[in-house]
Amino acid sequence: MSIQGKISPRIIQSISTLYNDTNRVILEFIDNSIDSAEEYFDSSNNGYIRPIKIILEIDGKNNKDGVVSISDNCKGMFNIEKIVQNIGNSDKKAQPWTNGQFGYGMCSFIACCSELKVVSRFEKGKIFEINILKDHFLVDDQKDFLFSDPIINSNFEYDTGTKVVLKMFGKSDWKDIDIKEIQVEIEKHFELLLNRTNLEIKLISNGNESICKPFDYSLHEGREINEYLENSFNSLLCIDKPIHLFIKVTEGKDVNKRPIFIVKGRRIAEIKDIKAFKSKNKSDIWNHPNITGYIDLGKSIEPDISRINGFSPQYKDKMNIIFNWLISKESDILDLIKEDNESTQEKHYQQLEDILSKALSKIARIDSMNFRTDIISGKELILEKGAIGSGIGISAPLPGSGELGGEGGGGSDFLEGDNPDDQLGGNKNLAKESDSLFDDKEPEGKKRRKSGFNIKISDLEPNVDINTEKQIKSRLIGDTIEIFKKHPEFEKRVGHFRGGRPKITQRLITYLAGEITVHYKDRFYSKTGQPEYNIKMFESLVESIYLFEDLLRDFVEKDLSSWNK
Repeated sequence: MSIQGKISPRIIQSISTLYNDTNRVILEFIDNSIDSAEEYFDSSNNGYIRPIKIILEIDGKNNKDGVVSISDNCKGMFNIEKIVQNIGNSDKKAQPWTNGQFGYGMCSFIACCSELKVVSRFEKGKIFEINILKDHFLVDDQKDFLFSDPIINSNFEYDTGTKVVLKMFGKSDWKDIDIKEIQVEIEKHFELLLNRTNLEIKLISNGNESICKPFDYSLHEGREINEYLENSFNSLLCIDKPIHLFIKVTEGKDVNKRPIFIVKGRRIAEIKDIKAFKSKNKSDIWNHPNITGYIDLGKSIEPDISRINGFSPQYKDKMNIIFNWLISKESDILDLIKEDNESTQEKHYQQLEDILSKALSKIARIDSMNFRTDIISGKELILEKGAIGSGIGISAPLPGSGELGGEGGGGSDFLEGDNPDDQLGGNKNLAKESDSLFDDKEPEGKKRRKSGFNIKISDLEPNVDINTEKQIKSRLIGDTIEIFKKHPEFEKRVGHFRGGRPKITQRLITYLAGEITVHYKDRFYSKTGQPEYNIKMFESLVESIYLFEDLLRDFVEKDLSSWNK
């Protein structure tokens, strides 16, 4: 005798919580329209055999009268009833060229609104309409899971196609809708699909119209890697088209568009965010602001059910093969980065950089960051007795001795204060922990990994952020915070001695503390988990800036030009 299993319709509402962003829900319906157009796609010319139009329109002033509609002139639905009859068992499952698999996407509306209307026409036939309510899913028993019959509609502008209308949004969900953010997400999410000819995705809001465009890599100068996985892997992976790797290292501009995995033309996730990808270069390569591109997995791999977090576990073995191949290509990418760095060698303030790095290292110890960067020699620092606690302090001598060049000067030449009770600018909290980077059993110390970030003050022209078209003041590459000293905000905070030589001012110290701390805190929260927004985050940021200033207070009025490499 068998036991009949039962599943409550409420599970659909639980699944809808995978969609925690209203804009992401809207993308789901754009995705459905693209799926419906697949029948008209001609792969030989990477375009559709007839013009495909998808229109997103947002109308209304508040969540009560607000309406979001997505319409297309694609295939339409032969049997509109299957929207509610085949939840979790979509027809798309038998169509490997489409993105949908489980049929949950249509029900994603539950995450942000209470009503969904679907209107569709198939091959110039009748226009059918079905209305789906959030309340339909709030029942415990399958026998109560009922929907109203479809009705005949007389209004649809295309010979074939579908229109979905979402309304009765939650107050916060309506406020979350951002047409600009939706456009950015569409252009990121459907990057390769937007390159197809005869496809137009139009957005309309408050009378304003915009057309979604694919990212144009050719607009940005730089070196490229454009390769395919060897054909010998095709049978092993059960694929008919090789995996495509395209990587570009841009010059002079931070694209801030990290390389992504793509399946069936859709973005799955940024490579750096895939936990199963065990690369040692996630920061240096896959999170580099000048590196962009994609790995196109074609149709061979399925994403997980949310389509935003990664890949289905059943493809683990295939993905491991792909991951290993990708890691084998990392040395080539690092060579491109090295070539770019060698072609733009510049002077920088190495001794100032060291002092800033050591100061930040002290702050990181307080937060238990325990980051590890490059190996440093035991000979790099002077070992001082009587520093913090029982450990060995950091010595950071300035160029020359006494007052630099006979002008300015004043204060200690070390990060630690001269008074044992006033260590590190009087911050007694720092005195509670040893700051030793070395094993003090040896006179010069053993080689150890440096804790914290590396700081680099670049003499190059500042890179430009392609999104804002503004020069960037600083950026984080791997574990290195790069600060552009030719940025106007840096330059106007540099003082000058009577003879014209530049000097460090309190305003410059504050500027450096702010720029460095922002990147530090961003990495801190990405490592420890982003907390829910609260005022404590800002208090923590400001406290770190104050502490940074305190650590560097003795360098105000020092000669900046003496610190050039």
